[in-house]
Amino acid sequence: MAEVRGSLEATVLLNQNTCYFMRTGRCSLDLVDDLSLMPAVKSAPSELLYCPRLYQAMRDKRRHRSLKVIPCECGHAEIVSGAQRACIASQKRLQMRVSFEGDTCYDLCPVCGRQMTFDEEIAMNQGGARIITLRAVIEAEPSSKDEGT
Repeated sequence: MAEVRGSLEATVLLNQNTCYFMRTGRCSLDLVDDLSLMPAVKSAPSELLYCPRLYQAMRDKRRHRSLKVIPCECGHAEIVSGAQRACIASQKRLQMRVSFEGDTCYDLCPVCGRQMTFDEEIAMNQGGARIITLRAVIEAEPSSKDEGT
């Protein structure tokens, strides 16, 4: 299996139920510094401690799963699995493994696929697709043509 390293622009879909920032307007990664003082209580994705704990696990290499994406002809990729991990990796400049989901390719990502009005841009704070840049290690299967060479 071949690997390609570089940056990848991908769309991530978060909303008030999956993101503390979308719910409050402030990112929990900017608010929580020391997790050792916090109780080890399970939290929902939209709660204050969810992303800082997930970031700590990613940094400590306890979350090795790759992000699943579907490439788009507009040049972006749509993240279909691991939206919170992708958002954290983008903000904290962590390198993530990325693999393609099936053999599908979309024409346009959710952001490029629609023209946004001013009201829709304001509503983006309530939730929606946005483009992030990831430091990626893309797992690529060699094509059957390459195997015979």
